[in-house]
Amino acid sequence: MSTATATMKGVFFSSKIDGLCEIRDLPIPTPGNDEVLIRNTAVASNPKDWKVPLWMPDWEGVEGNDVAGIVESVGKDVQEFKKGDKVAAFSKMRTDTKYGAYAEYTVAPAHTTWHLARSTAFEEASTLPLAMMTAAIGLFVRLQLSVPPESGDPAPPNGKVIIINGASSSVGAFAIQLAKKAGYAVVGIAGQSAEYATSLGADRVVDYRGKDNAALGSAVREAVTALTGNSTTGPVAVYDAVSTESTVEMLAYEVLDHYPSQHQGRKITTVLPAHDKGEGLHSKTGVQVERTMVGTAHSEDSEFAKKWYRIVGKWLDQGKFKANQVKLMPNGLDSVKEGVHLLKDNKVNAVKLVYRISDTRSLSQN
Repeated sequence: MSTATATMKGVFFSSKIDGLCEIRDLPIPTPGNDEVLIRNTAVASNPKDWKVPLWMPDWEGVEGNDVAGIVESVGKDVQEFKKGDKVAAFSKMRTDTKYGAYAEYTVAPAHTTWHLARSTAFEEASTLPLAMMTAAIGLFVRLQLSVPPESGDPAPPNGKVIIINGASSSVGAFAIQLAKKAGYAVVGIAGQSAEYATSLGADRVVDYRGKDNAALGSAVREAVTALTGNSTTGPVAVYDAVSTESTVEMLAYEVLDHYPSQHQGRKITTVLPAHDKGEGLHSKTGVQVERTMVGTAHSEDSEFAKKWYRIVGKWLDQGKFKANQVKLMPNGLDSVKEGVHLLKDNKVNAVKLVYRISDTRSLSQN
């Protein structure tokens, strides 16, 4: 294949496009020195895929960053991969169309690419890249929790509790599994998918529905006490995968601020810029709010990401780690517009939207 002249189908995003995105013919990209070109088999959606073109209207290009497929070519400095390898990868965000997942081919850095076993489904593997690493960086870099054994066998329970809000979300589902493997007890907060969070290992799940912040905070504290056996022993940290101003304030004021001032678990990590009054909140409660940005997997946390993609990838192959529940969209890339609008309208719950490239009807028009 000559990538210099060949074209591919890709879903181009722009705030100027009616419906936010459209299928276009685009050049097949070429990988850089330390990159791989992947012929995609399955790609997955994340909520940020619709947010970026709306929140950053000057940016446009192919969106998406979760891919699984076959290596087509590699850059001159890549030693770990070769043409024909079965892989999954997390591509760079908001940089260049060549990194977009919603296309027949995607370029990804070698360090955020990992091998897949022959038996591992592309569709399941595509659910991991962005959300799993968001969970891992949040837990083990931002919150500085102890990491799990590399074997994938759970560490002995350490008697410590972590709260995970949004426990049935993609990030929350992976955070539960990683925290449990590291030996922590988990109090999850979820709605109609509470049973899903429990199935992933959450020790207690609090249903937020029908509760104001005070009632929800009280229910969360009761769940923590049930696990610690002591009403004055709070969680060691909080992962807020929902990350609204209201959820951060509930967790800070109605949960963490109820424990003694010397309690050390006064840190919340979020996945969105959820609280613009962080200094005021900290001065009142001593709670520190720090955002987890998965893009650091391509910068300061690159070595962490390289190591843990390979470790968790092996767990997935061995059946020791669960992918997100897959909702396969029916028409491949032709369904991406529908999928991102389902996410935008908050109509996706406890599943990951996945697109199989071979199901793309418009490919037969080439």
